[in-house]
Amino acid sequence: MKTIYKAVVERLTEKVPDLRWVDLDTGQLDRKNDRPAVAWPCALISIDIPQCKNLTDTVQTCQAKIVLRIAFDPEGTGRTAANAPNSVREEALKPYDVISEVYKALQGYETPAFCPLTRTGQEKENRSDLFVYKMMFRCEFEDETAD
Repeated sequence: MKTIYKAVVERLTEKVPDLRWVDLDTGQLDRKNDRPAVAWPCALISIDIPQCKNLTDTVQTCQAKIVLRIAFDPEGTGRTAANAPNSVREEALKPYDVISEVYKALQGYETPAFCPLTRTGQEKENRSDLFVYKMMFRCEFEDETAD
């Protein structure tokens, strides 16, 4: 998991310069009454391994699930209504440009350590305090840790 995490961080840092904070998701956005300890916009990463299968007694093929929570400055979201001036609306919709850049950077990305990442879904989190967009990817890798 550490190998995948480090590769994803490096890829996002290189390919999505608009992201000002890329980090492991440790609940930074979910702390009540505190400003999240991040710079906006941020991408917070979590990795799970929901499925593994033995290749040998000590080597497994594993499916990794990578979840990115992309969050934006709550003060930076502007007017998106149809009656807003185009320049104002375009500025307010910039988070969707960042989301597209994250997808472009990660879809199909692979290293010798893992197969290409594949987006499996994305959705806006239902929150009133922050604009947070969740993007899910999967990949397969061989875990030789027990070897």
